Amino acid sequence: MPSSVRSLIATCLTTWSAICLPVRLPAEEPAPHRVIGVAGCTAASCHGGKSLVGGEAAAWLTRDVAHRRAFDVLFNESSVRMAMQLGLKAAHTEARCLACHSTQEAHPGGVKGERFAVEFGVGCESCHGVAGAWVARHTERTWRSLSMSQKADLGFHDLRPVNARAEKCAECHVGSPRATVDHDLIAAGHPRLAFELSAYHALLPKHWDAAAELQRDPAQELRLWAIGNAVSAKALSDVAVARAEAATKSGTKHVTPDLAEFDCHACHHDLTEPTRGRPTLRDSLGSPRWGSWSVPPARVAARESHQLFGQDGAAAESSLGHLAKLMQQSRLGIAPADQLSLAARQASADLANWSRSLEYSTTEPERMNQLLHRLIATESESEWLPTWDGQVQRYLGIVATSRALRVTSGHEPFSFATNADVLAKLRRQLAYPVGYATPSSFDPSAVNHAIQELRQNLAR
Repeated sequence: MPSSVRSLIATCLTTWSAICLPVRLPAEEPAPHRVIGVAGCTAASCHGGKSLVGGEAAAWLTRDVAHRRAFDVLFNESSVRMAMQLGLKAAHTEARCLACHSTQEAHPGGVKGERFAVEFGVGCESCHGVAGAWVARHTERTWRSLSMSQKADLGFHDLRPVNARAEKCAECHVGSPRATVDHDLIAAGHPRLAFELSAYHALLPKHWDAAAELQRDPAQELRLWAIGNAVSAKALSDVAVARAEAATKSGTKHVTPDLAEFDCHACHHDLTEPTRGRPTLRDSLGSPRWGSWSVPPARVAARESHQLFGQDGAAAESSLGHLAKLMQQSRLGIAPADQLSLAARQASADLANWSRSLEYSTTEPERMNQLLHRLIATESESEWLPTWDGQVQRYLGIVATSRALRVTSGHEPFSFATNADVLAKLRRQLAYPVGYATPSSFDPSAVNHAIQELRQNLAR
């Protein structure tokens, strides 16, 4: 056999083994901190196949455009302009941007493997954990016999529990002590973070058997809503703890939370708009609501928790309410660092305990139906801020509850006409107008009218 042919065969075998064989870690590399990269998961014999099981990476590559192209958007016109306004060299090299737009800074202490490429954006290890210590082991038969805690010790994030899924999403979509979208970023053009798990989960292209998952847990939509709001509020509390601790270490006695944590639209609205329904009607001027997006729905879900899931959410509601009151007591939420640290830490602990109690709790269609009536009832008006934030969260709660009720009971909670017309009308009332990145045409009275129609149809 000619040497050129032998050389070609050797090259092909080397290429094939690099692409198709499972990753084997060199013994000298620090495996627990080694980021493998998406290319280490996409072999046809691993997760790059065509079937549902074994085709997870292929599904991510072909359908999950938002996560796959998260790094790419750092090169678009808006990102370039934002970097210039913030005095950054470039968005695609800035750690604060890469923290959520790539896998690279999601694990800043990790060693990058030879197959790692930042261009893959939010890849497998962003959600499932640095794979250096477990990528080889998870191909072995003994992997399934390991407990969740044993896998976690290796750095693997099991995302089957809704809580684990919510916490991982919240790290970027709500914020964490490691990475936040602050007022400076929003002012430069970054979209405001308005995360609600049940809505995001419905939009996420699935790379797992979602139908089987829903069959095992018909109330999943409602669980996503309750746990998602609890985890989102906890993320806000965690950031408050980090700010309080940083202030204490620096010798500062007070903490000013970032303006991004307040109701944006209390200040950023057309001065010619009617002011009916604005939060300044209840509070002194210049005092927009802190946590207006995350806090109210979490408190509502906690209040309904016992009747809905049989799990007491009173402690979570109380400590979250105390934290919100502390942040709201003074102008723009300037709070004593020591008090803020204690209040935020307690809220985080109570929210975590409550959300985890909901993981495997059961509920019945009748309880969901009662919740739906309460979400729409006149008596619940005071529980939702009469602002865009409050009414959108109310709408999302109604949608999540009605979807869960539809799956568990097998029938529509509303008439067909209501689903087709009134809910669609309410969605249009709350949607951003074309060409706007804010709800510039929000009209509380129109939203109240749509809610009243829902109330009338549900009563029939």
